[in-house]
Amino acid sequence: MAKIKVTNPVVEMDGDEMTRIIWQWIRERLILPYLDIDLKYYDLSIEKRDE
Repeated sequence: MAKIKVTNPVVEMDGDEMTRIIWQWIRERLILPYLDIDLKYYDLSIEKRDE
């Protein structure tokens, strides 16, 4: 099956522990296999919030 092309980029925001684990599962199993998508990554974990 061909992937669906997403024309605009989508923001991927990562957070702390469980958020990161759940998002990784969603991305790998529900998004990447079916969509040709440009994901823009932002890390919002505690260590990165003040940068």
